[in-house]
Amino acid sequence: MVKFKDIDEALEWIMSQRRGTNEFSRFRRLNEAIGQPDHNFKVIHVAGTNGKGSTVTYLRDGLLALGYTVGTLQSPHYRTHLDRIRVNGENIESDRFLAYINEGYDFFVANDLNMFEIDYLIMCRYFIEKKVDFAIVEVGMGGRLDATNVVKQPLLSIIVTIGYDHMEVLGDTLGKICLEKCGIIKDDSAVLVGDLDQDLKDIVKDTAQKRHSEYLEVKKHPSIKERCFLYRDHEYELGTYAKYQIHNAAVALEALYYLDKKGWIKMDEAKVKEAFKKTKWQGRFEVIKKEPLVIIDGAHNVDGIKALIESIKDIPLTKGILFSAIKSKEYDKMLRLLKKECDEIVLTKFQAFKGLMDTDFESKELDIKIIADMMEAYRYLKDKYGCVIVCGSLYFISEFIERFDADE
Repeated sequence: MVKFKDIDEALEWIMSQRRGTNEFSRFRRLNEAIGQPDHNFKVIHVAGTNGKGSTVTYLRDGLLALGYTVGTLQSPHYRTHLDRIRVNGENIESDRFLAYINEGYDFFVANDLNMFEIDYLIMCRYFIEKKVDFAIVEVGMGGRLDATNVVKQPLLSIIVTIGYDHMEVLGDTLGKICLEKCGIIKDDSAVLVGDLDQDLKDIVKDTAQKRHSEYLEVKKHPSIKERCFLYRDHEYELGTYAKYQIHNAAVALEALYYLDKKGWIKMDEAKVKEAFKKTKWQGRFEVIKKEPLVIIDGAHNVDGIKALIESIKDIPLTKGILFSAIKSKEYDKMLRLLKKECDEIVLTKFQAFKGLMDTDFESKELDIKIIADMMEAYRYLKDKYGCVIVCGSLYFISEFIERFDADE
């Protein structure tokens, strides 16, 4: 029996299943009971506080340039829930997603699966159907207890960065957060880390040793001129002015070299160079309007804001920042950092989850204008400044771009 008549109904339903993560061990047993469908393709598992989405995108584009079919699972979504599951950069077709939801609905409900678990199972079925060569799977949150961690034998696990985020779930120290992300390291596999502090690298090394897994680090990747960096004696140019993307691209490169070393791919630096010039990751230092210059960036924690600041400080224009965040974030610290780098900040609201409200600023010593409607706030800033930066929660960015597309 057809449960949902169209894709809009199906998407509304699955997004309503966004409750907290169920017991991980239960989902793992269920995945095993249905035959561990992720055994049907090669998995690269990517975790990190910041940069994991961008690293997935550079790695995807590198593999595509080398001629492979690549599936990706990423979250949160940007313009539509369908962009969480992609093959070769293209969203899962709405008719396929609708068919999967209708066919699996009774199973999903009977087993009380949440949105992330349903997405994972749909991903598996779609990637099998599309015969992907590689599946690059992004961790939703943490690692150890994330739904994606049911994968048992990834080719490679990647930990891009470690920073303070989701502390109410992952722990209140970087060491605790690092241990949660180390949960994606599997026996007799390999783990690659980005530019982590030495004490955090030691935690990853120790975990890898206990798992009998190979430990790898990103190589030095000095910036040699704007948008260009050096990696393993090769010069790469990126198609973005976001300085923080150099690190993410370098991590992706080291992953490609590892896959080449193991004989899973044939590396060709010239092809990868051309791909990286064109790589764009939506919502990360993305220019959506040129006059005035409007940039959106999903910097949603302190480290992300620091990275964003490094890229906007050189923009020779007056700057207004439109910001919103989830209440559990360290928004006061983020705003204090941003205030030093712009002419004005406007706080706004968004619908998803628990966004900031006027009352959250009653006790704050921050002189920040609040305009509840995000598009009214945007119009206020674009009429005053040469550059508008829209940043904060990824859910806010997603909602903003949907309204921007409709208004502009």
